[in-house]
Order: sequence, then C-alpha cells, then structure tokens
Amino acid sequence: MARTRNVSAASRLVQPELRATGLHVSPEEQCLLLLRDHRSLTASAIASRTDLSRPTIDAALRSLEATKIVTSDLRPTGKAGRPGRTYTFVPSDRMVGVDIGEHAIRAIATDRAGRILARYEADRVREPSRDTFLRDLDDVVRTVSDGASVAGIGLAVPGIVKSEKVKLSRVLPYLNDWDFHREIESLINVPLFVSNDVKAAALGEARLGAGTVDSSQVTVWLGRRVSSAVTFNGELFEGANGVAGEMTTAVGTQWTPGSVCGDWQWPRGRSPLQTAERAHAGDAECLASLHDYLKALADPLSRLVAILDPEVLVLAGALSETSAPLADFLAPYLKERLTVPFLPRIKRSAHGRYSTAVGALYTAFTNPSAPALAHWQLPAPTTLTENDPATEQADHPSHTLAS
Repeated sequence: MARTRNVSAASRLVQPELRATGLHVSPEEQCLLLLRDHRSLTASAIASRTDLSRPTIDAALRSLEATKIVTSDLRPTGKAGRPGRTYTFVPSDRMVGVDIGEHAIRAIATDRAGRILARYEADRVREPSRDTFLRDLDDVVRTVSDGASVAGIGLAVPGIVKSEKVKLSRVLPYLNDWDFHREIESLINVPLFVSNDVKAAALGEARLGAGTVDSSQVTVWLGRRVSSAVTFNGELFEGANGVAGEMTTAVGTQWTPGSVCGDWQWPRGRSPLQTAERAHAGDAECLASLHDYLKALADPLSRLVAILDPEVLVLAGALSETSAPLADFLAPYLKERLTVPFLPRIKRSAHGRYSTAVGALYTAFTNPSAPALAHWQLPAPTTLTENDPATEQADHPSHTLAS
C-alpha cells in the first residue's frame, strides 16, 4: 500500500541513518525515499509531499536519473494536454537475509525498496563443518541473487552472538572461536552482518512484521525447541553478553519434563506444525499434545512476561503458521500463572518460519558498512512487499543442498 509522508516525516526516517556522518537530508534523498515508498511519482506529486521547490526537485531528479537508480517516462495523466513525466525507483542490486540452522537454511532477497524478489528454503544434508557452512551460504546467496549484484547480507545463526561474533553455539559448535565474519566478507566482497537467529526473528517482527516499532515486545520461537528475545521500541535488548530475554538461559534446555535435550517430543514423530494442524482438524491425541506443550511453555514464559511487562507477545517459528488458534490456547495458561490481571497482546508472527531471515535482511539494510545508493543514503524499508501472486510459485522454491 502506498504511504504518503511529508518532508519532515521523510527527514525523521532518513536522519537516524545519517546522524553518525553529520550529513543533512538532501533533496535527492527526500525524492528517493518518496519514490521508494510509492514506486513511481511525477515531479508535481513529489512537490505536493515536500516543501522542496520545483526547480530543486527537477535538479534532484536529474541527478538521480544520471546514476540510473531512477528512470522516467511519459505517461497519460488522465487530463487534457500532454502526457506527464513519471519517475520510477529502479534499484538494481539486492539485499539478502540468511538463516542457517542445524537442519535447514532459509533466505529472502529484496531490492532496496523492500520488494521480495526471491525466497529459499532447503534441508542441510552436508556433513557439518566450517567448510560446508561456507558452501551452504555461498549456494543460497548465489541462488537468491540470481546473477544480480548484492549490496549487503545479514546472516543469523543459533548461539550466543555479541558484536557479530559467536561466543557459544551448542547447535553449530564449529562456529565457536572462528572469525568467519571476516573470512566470509573477504570471500564474497559484500558487507555482512551476523546475529543470533531468535534475536533476528524478534527484530524482523518488530520492524517488518507483527510487532510495532514503538512498543515493547517479547518474541517466542515455537517448534521442537523454544527460544525468546526482547525488543524495546524496535531495538533489540541483548544485555551484557547477548543472552538477555532468552528464557532457556534461566531454566536450561530441559525447559519441561516433556523435552529431551531441549527438544519437545511430539506424538508419533510428527513435526510441531503437523501436530498442530492435526489438532485443529480434530485429532484428540495431537490436541492434547499441543495443550501440554503450551502449558509447559507458559511456566517460563509467564516469568518473562511478569518481569518485562511487554505490550506485545509475538508467536513465531514454523508452529506459528498453524491454523490452530495458538493465542487463544496460550492466553488462559499465562493468566493462571500471573498474579496480576494484565496480559500482553498475543499476536501471530507475520513471517512464520521466515521471521529469522527477515530479521537478518533488516540487519543487512541497517549495517553501517552497507553501500549507499550512488552518493545517497536511504533508511531500511518499513514494510516488505510480496511479488505478484502469479509469480509466487517461481519465487518460493524448495531445495536440498547437494552433498
């Protein structure tokens, strides 16, 4: 949906990105921001949304056209007279977010306007090692970039991550004590930002998903394992060592008697999503298992909610994609365990199992090392836009990474 902003709103969005450099918001950046959010506008339409003079706008658009990040053409105006010249934002490079876990890898690629160009999901079948980690990352970036240049990559991995370094990963132990950030950047020659997977999911939901930038939010990743992260006003709360908001840090991986080494045991070896879907369809065994899971989850989660008192609780991960009413099931279990009659708004993730990749994508946009558009800076987009539904199937391939 098109969003209309006046120049002061545009300035407020761009200015945080420029504050460190001391640069002002140029006319070109104001035009770029409007064209990014509206895709195409005439100079008159830009003028109506800013307090820039028409000669200033015309000069800015000529500069943008000269760098080929904006094009123009004549289009009918629907009024009498000559066609009007319309300007269109046409970024050629891509931003990529990648989520690499123990068993799967997911990625999402967009242009600089936040239009989703590709998604990727694959099982990881290679023997786990540093070498196969690099090969898997290279494969997925090549696939989603589809030959286009890549301006930035955000990478999310399981483990305690602080200052883009993995302090401890029990899931991918070969990441420990390995300066792969620098090694990867030297191999691909693209700015890379590294973060924890669940914290990336929380950031993705706060900035581009179910949450809101101006709220306090707890995001819970639901699946075989459970993890959580906290954002305040759209910013991650990480703590001194990068473990703030992670409830399993307090209760351990044996977060419930129903888990084995942190993995919840679902009936008959089904996945969490399969179990929830069967529960929604009326399978009594699966429904009982789902309620047992949510009851067990409510114990550590209620403590986190009581301490932080968040406005929003986002349920993320593959299980959040179920048709079953998870929020309705979870709410009474939380109420039973809280001593005050206040509950956060419980919301389903906007991006499901792709939340982590979306958060990693956001870090690619906001990485201080990410290249500018020619001479000009743009803030990260505030929404992601899906491709035309007719092309969705082509843009959502599933893969198995070759051994």
